[in-house]
Amino acid sequence: MTISLPRSARLLLSCAAAVTTLLSIVPLSATSANAADMTVKAPVVAPVPLWNGFYMGVHGGYSVGSSRLVDPGFSFVPDRFTMDTRGALAGAQVGGNWQFNNLVVGAELDLSWASIQGSMPADPTNAPRTGFAVSYHALATGTARIGYALDDVLLYAKGGVAWANVAYQALTLSPVPIDINHQRTGLTGGVGLEYALTNNLSARLEYDYLYFGPAAISLLTRISTQNVDHELHLLKLGVNYRFNGDVIVARY
Repeated sequence: MTISLPRSARLLLSCAAAVTTLLSIVPLSATSANAADMTVKAPVVAPVPLWNGFYMGVHGGYSVGSSRLVDPGFSFVPDRFTMDTRGALAGAQVGGNWQFNNLVVGAELDLSWASIQGSMPADPTNAPRTGFAVSYHALATGTARIGYALDDVLLYAKGGVAWANVAYQALTLSPVPIDINHQRTGLTGGVGLEYALTNNLSARLEYDYLYFGPAAISLLTRISTQNVDHELHLLKLGVNYRFNGDVIVARY
């Protein structure tokens, strides 16, 4: 038995089927578009501040200074005198910088081999006069630093503690001089200019002042002591390699 639908009914059913098909397609297209918009975005990268990070390097330079001896017991003649010292140095440094906009703060430790010497020879025509010599074999400083960055140029100041290995020699009129090796601690301060050659490599020029206050040392006999103090002016040229990388990945 065949059911015959009126023409108007058949047209209505066809329209309903077409609408159903269209509705089934539209959500699928919208879902596909949303999925396309949800692609994983690449992480945003931001440049690391140029002077930020840890570094290590080498330096070389020259020193001039003076050593002053005060001898209350008149073992030396005269009872007080100052002699000049000068010589070369070379060494290495390690440190770290933290940059906040243009402000750069940090800390540094350096160690130098030194060949800095000075002497006052004995006077054979004046028998009581005894000669004196001093030489620095090593220097070290531990300092805090603060600077101002102008793009690839860093201007900074530093200050902290200093150490020196100093050898003294009393040049008596006897055939054998008296040698004493002494460790000295003191204070240091300085200023410098550093220029970035690349993102990681920089060159710098630095001036340091070291002062070692008076210390009582028996240079001739165990009965009498002499007070000796020192000051040094160092001019150093160095290079640093900074482990700061080129970029830092921003986190969400």
